Amino acid sequence: MISRLLVIALAAGAAVVKAMQGAWVEAVGLAGLGAGLAALRFIENRSIARPIAWACFLVTALAIGVVLIRQLSS
Repeated sequence: MISRLLVIALAAGAAVVKAMQGAWVEAVGLAGLGAGLAALRFIENRSIARPIAWACFLVTALAIGVVLIRQLSS
């Protein structure tokens, strides 16, 4: 499980860096990824953790979509 902890830490660190650069959509997407993984890792009750994680991953997917649309339109 060390790899999941590493990905959570990397996502959180990257989110902070992107927020400091003013890239708010990317920061929110990375934060959603980290929060979803953290929910699956640290919440004991799986029936509560899964919907929370799915909501966080949906935020990540929406951020990816916004970034892709922004890249394609420029």
